Amino acid sequence: MSEKGKCILAYLLGWVGGLIVLYALKDNTRNTKLHAAQAITLSLGYIIINTAYSFIPITIPFFGTALSVVYVVGLIMGIVKANKEEEDPELPVIGNLAKSIFGKKIEE
Repeated sequence: MSEKGKCILAYLLGWVGGLIVLYALKDNTRNTKLHAAQAITLSLGYIIINTAYSFIPITIPFFGTALSVVYVVGLIMGIVKANKEEEDPELPVIGNLAKSIFGKKIEE
């Protein structure tokens, strides 16, 4: 599978796809590992925030919709960056967070 295909797969399958690409598939480039780490971070961030919001007794109008839009925009941005095979594929905010969490695995 091509590096571009691995990156897109990571985003499309969410955190599970990111884990598969990051840990199960071998011979990945640094950019592919970064895309996988960003996919994991983006997906788990969405899940954690959405779950935490469901426990809050106060409802914020359109919060769930806004959160879903941010998640989908993040996925699209990641897929576009993977498709263009950019040298620096960092997503805003998510890229730095993914690097701090998965730094050692990305640099391997």
